[in-house]
Amino acid sequence: MQYIFLISILLISVKLVLPNGKNTNKPVQVNVYLEQARDYMNQLQFDSAIMYFDSALNEAFKLNDETLEAHITRLKGRAFILMSQDDSALVYLDKAINLAQILENDTILAIAYINVAYILKDRGMVDSAMNLYNESLRLYESANDSIGIGKVHTSLAIHYKYSGDFDLGLKSALIAKYIFSKQKMDASLARSYINLGNIYEKLGDYDTALACFERSYQIGQKINRPQISLTSLINRAVMYWHRGNTEMGEGDSLKAIESYKLTRDEFLKSIEFCKNINDLRTLAMLYSNISIVYRNLAMYKEAIESAKESIRISKEINMLTDELNALNNLGVAYKAIKQYKSAEKSYLESLKLARISKQKEAIKKACDNLSTIYELLGDYEKSLKYSRLNTVYQDTLFNEKKQKLIEEHKTNFEILHLKDLNQIKELDKKRMRAERNVTLGLSVFVVVVLLGLLIFFRMRARKNRIIAAQKIQKLEDEKKLMAAQSVLVGQEKERERIARELHDGIGVLLSTASIHFSSVEEKADKETAEMLKKANKLLKEAGKEVRHISHNMMPGVLSKFGLKEAIEDLFEVVEEAGDVKVNLDLTCGEERLAENMEIMIFRVIQEMLNNTIKHAKASRISLYITRGDEEIFIDYKDDGIGFDEDKLPFGKNLGVSGIRSRIEYLGGKLELESEKGNGTKYSISIPISEKLR
Repeated sequence: MQYIFLISILLISVKLVLPNGKNTNKPVQVNVYLEQARDYMNQLQFDSAIMYFDSALNEAFKLNDETLEAHITRLKGRAFILMSQDDSALVYLDKAINLAQILENDTILAIAYINVAYILKDRGMVDSAMNLYNESLRLYESANDSIGIGKVHTSLAIHYKYSGDFDLGLKSALIAKYIFSKQKMDASLARSYINLGNIYEKLGDYDTALACFERSYQIGQKINRPQISLTSLINRAVMYWHRGNTEMGEGDSLKAIESYKLTRDEFLKSIEFCKNINDLRTLAMLYSNISIVYRNLAMYKEAIESAKESIRISKEINMLTDELNALNNLGVAYKAIKQYKSAEKSYLESLKLARISKQKEAIKKACDNLSTIYELLGDYEKSLKYSRLNTVYQDTLFNEKKQKLIEEHKTNFEILHLKDLNQIKELDKKRMRAERNVTLGLSVFVVVVLLGLLIFFRMRARKNRIIAAQKIQKLEDEKKLMAAQSVLVGQEKERERIARELHDGIGVLLSTASIHFSSVEEKADKETAEMLKKANKLLKEAGKEVRHISHNMMPGVLSKFGLKEAIEDLFEVVEEAGDVKVNLDLTCGEERLAENMEIMIFRVIQEMLNNTIKHAKASRISLYITRGDEEIFIDYKDDGIGFDEDKLPFGKNLGVSGIRSRIEYLGGKLELESEKGNGTKYSISIPISEKLR
């Protein structure tokens, strides 16, 4: 029931703010893309929002504006949070954090910390989330950014509410309300009232909670933000529901029934409101929830109809979790009126969906429900079967929770370690500044001494002048040597520059030209449109080839993030194509190998993958990499048509020869197993010498 509220909290403005609090001068096209993305996010159309964020990122790359890139990357990460794709969200948020740290942009860094903390809190890592909230608050306070402080306190209010610290939550919510009221930020103020209402409800002050929800609803209507108004209505319904449960627990069933009726009325208003704004996701959730309310009011016909409507809508928008919840509600309603066969059908369908979506808690619940139903039906054999399954999943969930707690403590330690590292970096910066000042003073002193010595030597005999000349000649030779080294370094930088310009320059131009061709194609006559379509196809193929050449010249992911991330990036492209399924198990260790060794291993894996894609006609690839203390082991396998290496044509044999030569260069061993019709397997071991660690 909190789904809409959590989304409305995360929907913040997409304006880029620098540490001085002013908006950047972004080009018009970037503004257009960001505004469009913001509109789609307000409409909960996140896929479309992601598309416009990508377009804005391309513009930022063209402008070589790293601050803009960090900001948009952070927004894209937040969009993935709203899509419940936390792993993807963390990838983009991590990129944004790294860029913000390099740029020393505390504002982007602070809001990214808030987003990551939200994910950690959602995963139960409460202490880790709290550390990030505090760090974000420190950054905003250092910048004297009151709006940023308000955002942190809004998130802290939610955090404290979920952790049960209601007094602290109330304090944060009141601070946020005061700031947003003073700044006349109505949307944020409305969310603050929702926060306050939720906390007052937890404290048992239902009248004040209702007043807060009503105020939030009025502000949402005033500024034409239907999602805020809808969230207020839903929260009022939830509050009446909790109050009814409390009254029922206290034995006052008459008051509880009245509260349940008020819950029903608020949900009905919410359903009508939801229909008007065509929010199907929330509508499915509301029908599922009102089914529970009807059941508590003994209105079983209405409960069944509402659950069925929730199932229908969930199927329409392909929301398995909502359909699963509605099926469970339907089963409970049928069980209450002793229609056990109908209940069995609902529970079996919910078990099927739970297995498809791999929700172990839901599988356990469905097994428990089926065990009870079969007992009521007298089928004790099936009842025992599902009871045992329920026990198995209960044990599995217990072990997973135990592991999750271990990981949480590990994460807390890592974050504290990261804070210590940040403090060390600050001390290092101060030390380096002091060292630069000392070096500058010493340099001036040395120059003065050298000038004095030069004057002295010129007044000396010819022999001393020759010695001075020899010293000068030696310095010139050293300068020539340094120049030669600079040329070598420059060549490497030139390769990197060419790869970047191919990708960010020509690649972007080709993409832009393709977009223009597509626009013209829609307006042209049939014959011209066909020609434009062919030209557009060629442009896309050229752009693809440019990106391919750029990546092959300089694998940027490899140099920045290491071998594991580069391999994952390489296979992700293959998997996205959809023709080949990929199974990766990479244990590369945290310590980086020598750059030359990483590149050689990457090229070997790249060549094996190219052989599979181009020649093997495979449907599945498996890659396992394990790093030991002394060796790296690589097992690569595909289920393609296989080959006889001795009978390969010269051109195709070059790929295998290239793999062998690189492994031999690294002092490793290769075992190749392949025959026609049975796929290909490469088993590789490479020693890690001291110089390559």
